Amino acid sequence: MAQGNEQDNNQAVGKLIVQTMEDVMRDSMIPYSESVILDRALPRVEDGLKPVQRRILYTMHQLGITPDKPYRKSARIVGDCLGKLHPHGDSSIYQAMVRMAQPFNMGAPLVDGHGNFGSVDGDGAAAMRYTEARLTPLALELLRDIDKNTVKWSWNFDDTILEPDILPGRFPNLLVNGATGIAVGLATNIPPHNLMESIDGVIAYIDNPRITLKEIMKIVKGPDFPTGGVIIPTELAHAYETGKGKVAIRAKLHIENDNDKKIIVIDEIPYGVNKSQLLESIIKVREDKKGVLSGITDVVDESDRVGMRAVIKIKRDSDPKEIINALFKYTNLATNFSFNMVAIADGKPQLMGLLDIIAYYVNYQREVVLRRTKYELDAARKREHILEGLVIAVRNIDEVIKIIKASPNTTAAKEALRKRFELSEVQAQAVLDMRLARLTHLEIFKLEKELADVRSEIARLEAIIASKKLQMELVKTELLGIRKQYRENRKSAIVQSVEQYVIPSDDEKPTFEYVVAANANKQLKKMLVKNFTMATKDFTDTSTLNEICNCIVRAKSTDRVFCFTNLGNCYKIDVEAIPDGKWREKGADLKKIVADAVDGEYPVYMRLVEEKLPKGNILFYTKLGMVKKSPWSEYGVVKSAFAATKLRDGDCVIAMEDEAEGASLMIVTKYGMCLNADMSDVPAQNRIATGVRCMSLGEGDECVLIKQVNGDGEIALCTDRGFAKRILVSQIDVMGRYRKGIKIIDFAKGKTDNGKCIAYAAIVTVPFKVVLNVDDEYLTAYSTENFTIENRTHGGKPLLKGRHSVAAGYAYNDKLING
Repeated sequence: MAQGNEQDNNQAVGKLIVQTMEDVMRDSMIPYSESVILDRALPRVEDGLKPVQRRILYTMHQLGITPDKPYRKSARIVGDCLGKLHPHGDSSIYQAMVRMAQPFNMGAPLVDGHGNFGSVDGDGAAAMRYTEARLTPLALELLRDIDKNTVKWSWNFDDTILEPDILPGRFPNLLVNGATGIAVGLATNIPPHNLMESIDGVIAYIDNPRITLKEIMKIVKGPDFPTGGVIIPTELAHAYETGKGKVAIRAKLHIENDNDKKIIVIDEIPYGVNKSQLLESIIKVREDKKGVLSGITDVVDESDRVGMRAVIKIKRDSDPKEIINALFKYTNLATNFSFNMVAIADGKPQLMGLLDIIAYYVNYQREVVLRRTKYELDAARKREHILEGLVIAVRNIDEVIKIIKASPNTTAAKEALRKRFELSEVQAQAVLDMRLARLTHLEIFKLEKELADVRSEIARLEAIIASKKLQMELVKTELLGIRKQYRENRKSAIVQSVEQYVIPSDDEKPTFEYVVAANANKQLKKMLVKNFTMATKDFTDTSTLNEICNCIVRAKSTDRVFCFTNLGNCYKIDVEAIPDGKWREKGADLKKIVADAVDGEYPVYMRLVEEKLPKGNILFYTKLGMVKKSPWSEYGVVKSAFAATKLRDGDCVIAMEDEAEGASLMIVTKYGMCLNADMSDVPAQNRIATGVRCMSLGEGDECVLIKQVNGDGEIALCTDRGFAKRILVSQIDVMGRYRKGIKIIDFAKGKTDNGKCIAYAAIVTVPFKVVLNVDDEYLTAYSTENFTIENRTHGGKPLLKGRHSVAAGYAYNDKLING
């Protein structure tokens, strides 16, 4: 200790500052703890993200790595995030990004990883220089409206750029993906939940802010772990009330016959359990514990990238259920998940129950909607101001032109216009910037219509700002839209007690998970999910039409599926009635499966028959340009075979889809015509109605594409000579239905022969492969990224070298789709 005044703990000795250890610890530990708690380890209740996760997602958003764009190197993303927002080391950023891409850790992955991002066996991800990533569609919902002044911003670590304090978080991410983290003196452990249940819980709270925990637990039934398993809610109610508690998780197993022996099959494991270590522990416990576990002869991991399947082989005279009970006792086939629901709320860490989390989230979403509405109102008022000036100008266009021609320069013209018509500077500049093409009668009508629309929008926005009830309704409506778009069934089953956990016995008829598919040869087949390799295989030169499937449904062996056909019929088909087949094998004609079907009838659209019919409307599109809209409630027919729609002579159904709110109908015909039809006047009709005309077709023409669009994406086209291109959907203006439309491709005459008709057309929002049938001899695949973006009348660029003909094109699905 330096000499001097003993009452002064801080003493300057030359250039040294001397302090006691107590002062150093007190002055340094508190800021360090605050930094770790608030800026690193704990999530915010509003968006459910830790700072590093938020910065990664914002960095990817800024780089434009959205789901419709190609993957980018992970190292590029990490580098941008490190240099601009998160200077805490590249490994911490990459590890956080890897976790957000792992479907076995996240209830809803926010990063779409391409490459080795680790496995449930504990394998680490490949180095960031080898992997690629982009945002998932659901991650965009966390970022939606971030550019509309919805959140607060702060300067980054070196005060050079702004970063968001939180994201808009348009779905309850803290519940959906949960969180885990250790801070200084604090920790958090929040389990993931089902997206649909979480949104339903938020909506129930909006409808009744006084809802009780017991009532909301009927909606949010419990955690939903991405690895599945069976939950026994030992202290679930206490955990949701206080933020602390635990639930028991057991692996999901079943018993199978293997020749004259029994085998135990592990289908799902508890959340957070390393599968390879679990299987090793089963072998080890067999050697250590002896007794009933000595009946285990071998443990084999038969899992693949489609599903989990680990087989425990046992002796012929052993009781499989006794072995299972012993394994639950001695291995991680049974674990506990301890709740510790701590998150940052009101600027400090808080232990919160389920209702507290939902209440904070709902209030935050109302604030987001209010801030966005104010931003949109300001933009609408600015646009109204400009339109008022333009309307004045076009109504007095002769005088405006005279003033401009008489003015020596632009500044003088602007001042003369302002003085004559009492315009603001912004309005006068807009008049000077106006193109001559806007002086036609149609453009003048459009200006006046746009002004009326803007004023209507301003009135709507002002009403929202003035009404808390309307703000809450808007939050509710947008949440329901996300729920509808990202439907996902619960993965973890919940039983109320250990006694209710029942292993399917060997004498019960086992239930299998199947993939039911209709291929390009118009045949039906099914295969076990564990044998379904479509999600991991790619198109090869040896692929056949048997492997190209546009209708794919995942169903259990006890389920039934709706099968809508080209002839307008609907058949309810038992999954068991569909013949098994390998992915490369042919299927069976519909006539062989359904006795009521006729020769040449084939599936167009399939969907699982559920206890409750879907809400909303279903749309039917036909070759001759008809569209029919019917409520799903029309199809609650008891009969197994019935007419789904009425068709005119020579017509057939080419596609079906659920109605999307606010969409228009993009129609492309065989001979290169296109119409973006307004759907507002398409009436809802009964099941046996014919529908209404959506396009006026020329002689011999027919529709090759009919699909709803919302202004995004592109139209991909390929001609019968292999010439291809993409056209931006936004370039095709919305028009009234039942018109001839406009030309979407120019079939050249005399110069390059690019074909006589369109062989394939599709709407592209996310890149995919298109398989072309060339010369009716072989198949070849191209990414839609190979289709160059051109203007509407361009003839396209050749995909094929030499002179070839394209018989047909098919979208090549490379992922399992739930119908």
